[in-house]
Amino acid sequence: MEKGRIKLAGMAIPYAFLRDPVKRWTEFWYAITPDCPQKISEQIRAIEKAESELFKAFDIPAESAASKRFFSSDLLSHYDELRGYKKRQPTDFFFSVTEQPPALGVKTALLGLCLNHVTAKHRDKEFLCLETSIGVQHIFAEHLLDPDANEHSDSEQQTAKIFRRLEEKLLALGTSIQESVLRTWIYAPHLDADYPGIVKARNAVFEAINLRKDTHYIASTGIQGGTGNRFARVFMDAYALTGSGRGITRYIQAPEHMCPTNLYGVAFERATAVAVGPTDFLFISGTASIDKTGAIVHPGNVEKQTGRTLQNISALLDAAGFMRDDLSSFIVYLRDAADYIFVRPHIERYAGNLPVIYVKAPVCRPGWLIEIEATAARLRSQA
Repeated sequence: MEKGRIKLAGMAIPYAFLRDPVKRWTEFWYAITPDCPQKISEQIRAIEKAESELFKAFDIPAESAASKRFFSSDLLSHYDELRGYKKRQPTDFFFSVTEQPPALGVKTALLGLCLNHVTAKHRDKEFLCLETSIGVQHIFAEHLLDPDANEHSDSEQQTAKIFRRLEEKLLALGTSIQESVLRTWIYAPHLDADYPGIVKARNAVFEAINLRKDTHYIASTGIQGGTGNRFARVFMDAYALTGSGRGITRYIQAPEHMCPTNLYGVAFERATAVAVGPTDFLFISGTASIDKTGAIVHPGNVEKQTGRTLQNISALLDAAGFMRDDLSSFIVYLRDAADYIFVRPHIERYAGNLPVIYVKAPVCRPGWLIEIEATAARLRSQA
């Protein structure tokens, strides 16, 4: 993975390219975080300008945009401006928005992904399908909510309805959760209170569709994040992959560093690797400072927890046959945004110019001060 940093529109933008053997780019990641406070309208326009200049600098077609994830400090008041940005774009893409305040104290930040093999895009409400020239179909589900959410419904009920909506749509597309979903992001604005209900509903759904510890689960992040809907206790984004170009899927464990998740009652994979044409992709779930017994390591010390979290990520990379240089993105979730100043130097020493977003987002256990999710990619010929 080729990484660097370029200054555009007054912002230093980290980026990562995956290139094929003749140096054509196949995957392009970038992170744009404004470096000073502004009104939300000004900040969105600044991001938009920087992104446009970035695409021009590297000759990236705007139509290649596949995923754009926005992190907002106040989603209810920012939503119209974010939707305005989306409407101004020349192409459709997975548009993820969540209330997770950027740790730098600005109003919003963007993590983007472009793919150069997309040939067509089809949308049906919250579902976006990307057709490709390499025989795979990317399916994104964005901001799935319980449409009947009210002050009386709880996180367990809402989570069950969200998974049913996902399963119904995938069945209509000729696939299913267990066959094609590689990654989920489950957000709750009151995670400390609502996570048990989310876990209970997900466990029941997975048991019903034969996702068990002896089959497989799905890579996931369960994290605090505002929904933009005052009655929604939970919402979910999801990513699925289908088609003849999809190769072997591997479910990655690092048992000497982290116990299987089912040992403490949850159902997700530590990481999932999938072959797509000549490329291997790796999706690392939200990873924290945990040991092989499931215990929190270094309680109360965010810097030591950061070190242990990075060790665990390295263990997952190694177990999957990837290297640190193959990393393509990080999202760093902090229980306390003020810890950014302590955490960032450790991340930069580990990951260099990797596209990274830092946000305030408490993790599912109060004792965890930091969690990191990651992506990685490599050409199989380089393995």
